[in-house]
Amino acid sequence: MKFRRSLFFYIGLLLLVFISGLFNYSYSQMLGLTPAFIDANIQSGKTYKQEFTISNGSATRLRFRCSVGDYWYNEKNERVIGRPNTLPNSASSWVQFTPEEIIVEPNSSAVVKAVITVPSNAVGGYYTVPFFEGEPTDIPIQKDGKAGATFAVRMGGLLMLATEMTSEYNVEILSGKVVPPSGASEMGLQLDINNRSTAHARIRGMFAILDANGKMVGRGKIEEKRYLPRQHDLLKFNWGDELAPGHYTAVITLTFDRAGKEPATLVYELPFDSK
Repeated sequence: MKFRRSLFFYIGLLLLVFISGLFNYSYSQMLGLTPAFIDANIQSGKTYKQEFTISNGSATRLRFRCSVGDYWYNEKNERVIGRPNTLPNSASSWVQFTPEEIIVEPNSSAVVKAVITVPSNAVGGYYTVPFFEGEPTDIPIQKDGKAGATFAVRMGGLLMLATEMTSEYNVEILSGKVVPPSGASEMGLQLDINNRSTAHARIRGMFAILDANGKMVGRGKIEEKRYLPRQHDLLKFNWGDELAPGHYTAVITLTFDRAGKEPATLVYELPFDSK
């Protein structure tokens, strides 16, 4: 499995810690999951292994149970987490953990292995969220003999898979728009992007602003944004410097990786006037 990116952060994609029904953020800073984000190329019919390391920086002995959930988006382009095999392009049924339950001692870490079995007919992009749900192995007892407060923690990552060579890519820039600055707001640029691909595209880029004579008067970076298959959403970025009144053209260059292929590049010219 070829990993294009792997990140570590102490709070995974989803990390919820409850103590007596209340959030306790001190525990969230003591627990870690690595890698928390995986973007990998795969081949249909192959089996892969991936290790996850759970770090416990607390003074509590924790028992973690491993599971998965589906990952997709809704009509508002908001992230949606669902039960396994209930959302489109689910890879949840492909993943099996060994062990499915593990104890992590205080101030230590433990490794869980995931076996990922890709069906022979898999084509395109597939997604799942690995969850690691933990709780203390021992419930504290108060002086009056009653059980003390305890907590549960849920850490989650994101696993994004795309089949090599068989994933089809078709990312379209449908239109562009410049939003003039107003008050404290910078000038904004927007591209209407439709990902007709069978796999996800992590789109990033650069832009240059040319005056009416073709001279570059500024440039900037476009931060990466993830588009899942068939996702249609705006890509927004800003220009913070001032422009003299006149006619300009923003030349925008976008790139994204393709599983098993060379990266793709899109160029879009967006003329506008500064008043």
